[in-house]
Amino acid sequence: MNYSRAVGIARFVLVILVIALVMALAVFGFKPWGLGGVFEEGTITLGLDLQGGSVITYRAVPAEGESISSSGMASISNVMRTRLDAAGLLEATTYLVGDDMIAIEIPGDSDPTSSVEKFGATGVLTFRMWDDESEGYDKVVLNGDYVTSAFAKTSSETGIFVELNFTADGARKFADITEQVAALSASGHNYLAIYMDDNSISVPRVTEKIDSETCIITHEGGFESSEANYLANVINAGSLKYNLEVASTRSVGPTLGEKSLSTSLRAGAIGILLVIVFMICVYRIPGLMASIALVAYTAIFMLVLALLHTNLTLPGIAGIVLSIGMAVDANCIIFERMKEEIRSGKSAKAAIKEGFSKAFSAILDSNVTTFIAAAVLYLLGSGTIRGFAVTLGLGVVISFFTALVITRVLLYLGCAMGLTNIKLYGVSERSAE
Repeated sequence: MNYSRAVGIARFVLVILVIALVMALAVFGFKPWGLGGVFEEGTITLGLDLQGGSVITYRAVPAEGESISSSGMASISNVMRTRLDAAGLLEATTYLVGDDMIAIEIPGDSDPTSSVEKFGATGVLTFRMWDDESEGYDKVVLNGDYVTSAFAKTSSETGIFVELNFTADGARKFADITEQVAALSASGHNYLAIYMDDNSISVPRVTEKIDSETCIITHEGGFESSEANYLANVINAGSLKYNLEVASTRSVGPTLGEKSLSTSLRAGAIGILLVIVFMICVYRIPGLMASIALVAYTAIFMLVLALLHTNLTLPGIAGIVLSIGMAVDANCIIFERMKEEIRSGKSAKAAIKEGFSKAFSAILDSNVTTFIAAAVLYLLGSGTIRGFAVTLGLGVVISFFTALVITRVLLYLGCAMGLTNIKLYGVSERSAE
């Protein structure tokens, strides 16, 4: 065995070990980094269709003489999100349905009646100051009825801030309140807490009496744009007069989800196995390298899902299975180009270089168009459609990397190990002549 072949074999083994390490991290996790295995409970959140739960749809009912606005529905959506987070239901999702309805999906919920009452009550916005008796910000001094609007704005002096507008009566009350709160600066309790229901959403400091129908809320260290918009929407929700009535409730049993999950995993495993068999039979050594790259693709995909703590739904699994096929689609294009180059008389190494070079534009176009479709589904879709879009988009990006980087490295290492006979690349000597 010559030196170059020994180096090629050593590098090939090293690549295999790296892939095995990534797979081990994805499956078993790494506790010192706080990384859980992909199959461990809590690492990946199962969606409603996989573990069962409730879907509750509310219809907004405006007060007499008022109409429903898109900003009003966005505010209600933020209130729902705040309540779900406060209840520890981080895996729950909310989305708007039409112009006047909002739906919430609560995986694992076994009591939809209680959820209807808990999350469907009208949001109450309150301003609270320090209470010496309870030693907390429990003294309600103003409610959201006196707030006409709230907007996230930006100025060169203040940066990003939230502007509050009060009614005339609210401005007078707010002036008295801020005077009292500012007087508490000596004790360090000169804060005016803003609550939605029983959840604190902001605690700004008050340094002086505010005698105006407008005031601004700033944040120590500065607001992020998303934070300011969120706060403005939640404050606006407190002044809305929309009541929510239940349009529909639906329960999904866990039995269906468990059966769907096991069936989907079995289908994915069979699909990967059939793809590997097909690639090896048709393309020989390139097919073997593509199969190793497919294992690397699977390992990287699982590791990304674990790192992102993805909310996995049944359509999301469908996106994963679909992207498995796409992971080798690019390889098929490259390998056919390689065959053409070998038939024209080029060596295996030269054919690999030309195959990747000439197939790149077609692979790039197909992946970009698929990624655009996934992005549109994510931006315009809701619920489980977004789950499909997320896994499909991730699959496109990861498969593009494995096809153009890992497969290429493995093929060059194959040549370095002496695997250069054209028969090993699915080309007969007669067709080459």
